[in-house]
Amino acid sequence: MRVLHFIVAILLMAPCARAQGSYRSAALGGRSALMGDTGVALGTDGAAPFLNPATVVRVESTLALSVTFISIDVLRGGSWYVPGPVDPRYGSVPPVGADIGRISGNALPSTLCLFSSLPKLWQRKATTEPPTRTGNEKLALCLGTTELQAFDWVGQGYQPPQGGGLIAQASSVRFSWQRFVVAPTYAIDVTNDLAFGASLQGTFTNFGSSSSVGAITTGSTIAPTSSSYQFGASGSDFGLSAIIGGTLRVGKLAIGASVQSPDVSIYGHGNESNYVDYATAAAQASATYLGQGGFHARNPTRMALGIGYDWPHGSVEFDAQLALADGNALEMDLQGTQTQLPAATSVPQALTLNTRYQPTVNASAGIEVFVRKSFSLLGGFATDFSAVDGLGPASLAPTKVNRLLGSFGVGSHSDGGTVLIGAQAYFGWGQALAPNVYANPPVETPTNVQTFGILFVLAGATDLKAITRAVNDVRQLVTPKPTPPTP
Repeated sequence: MRVLHFIVAILLMAPCARAQGSYRSAALGGRSALMGDTGVALGTDGAAPFLNPATVVRVESTLALSVTFISIDVLRGGSWYVPGPVDPRYGSVPPVGADIGRISGNALPSTLCLFSSLPKLWQRKATTEPPTRTGNEKLALCLGTTELQAFDWVGQGYQPPQGGGLIAQASSVRFSWQRFVVAPTYAIDVTNDLAFGASLQGTFTNFGSSSSVGAITTGSTIAPTSSSYQFGASGSDFGLSAIIGGTLRVGKLAIGASVQSPDVSIYGHGNESNYVDYATAAAQASATYLGQGGFHARNPTRMALGIGYDWPHGSVEFDAQLALADGNALEMDLQGTQTQLPAATSVPQALTLNTRYQPTVNASAGIEVFVRKSFSLLGGFATDFSAVDGLGPASLAPTKVNRLLGSFGVGSHSDGGTVLIGAQAYFGWGQALAPNVYANPPVETPTNVQTFGILFVLAGATDLKAITRAVNDVRQLVTPKPTPPTP
């Protein structure tokens, strides 16, 4: 019985809050996303405040919108139901794995930005001087989903071929993770070739995680057992950080750099509940933990460097980003109560859960070529390496997946604005925590996974004058013309 209680206690300490440290899990902007998530040097869309605020000063539109209108994601776990070593006591044939597929649609804006020009800070002394960009100022207010992950494997079950015993498992796993950012931004042309910008980032982080696993085992080699493991957790956090950046143009060459400060958590709250039940022919034990407290999801310090080149028929850009490690990037400090049977005890218990991020370097490259003045082709490539520092029983992260991204799109350009449409495809590999049917009580252990998917992007940029013209044209079409009086 002491061993049984020890196993139950260990399971109660297993974390439930999960998050994935992938900084490019959501498409930012339209042009930037279709050019391989570049934009540190030549950004001109809604991704500018999140990559390099200095590029905002060269945005010509008043309104920029990027919409992810459908995404298709497929994940394969080749040994989803055998994540750990097979226990020979069961005498069953290991399953060959499970294909896990999910198709989801998303019609929410990835980024939405409003841009407004300010009066020039420095005016030309004489009208005979050639025009210059020196003193141009611009404000922007941008909303964007910068990270977005979801996984849904609900209502599934497995029963392997019967050998020396019978094993039946029912499991449901679901989690979601989102960072939503509000970013007021200011940028100025200090000279004709040098610009600086700054952005204040207010980040809302939301997550939810739940898992339910039940298993029954019988056979001649072991005593009959049954077990159940259920948990649920949720959390929300609001934090502040700042980004400063600059761009320098040398002829057709542009160099951009930005630094984002570490996130300061202003408010965070989390909840967790956990239930374990384990029964054999000789004994039965169960335990429940209920807790709530603080939750903090901190963004680390990040630095970016980009080099871009403009020519009359297009542009090309190469970027690199470094995210520094943070001791406890994700943390939950809970105060709760643990109740156990058959001991019939209920005692207060504090629980601290956290996960570490590791230093991460990502690179990207993109190109836009104008086939003609009103039509362009865009393409790019990027890496998205996860910052999660390993998975395990004490990990808050459900997955550690590295991805390679490729993008392609087309653009239509006119005096009224720009419309872009394209797709961003990815291939990923790594690990995910899966329910282990061969453990009693059930636990979650890392298993190798592969994932691929495609994200369709629709984006546009325009100004208020074009919007006003469009509204007036529609009004003229729907407004009936006055009928001339009958003579």
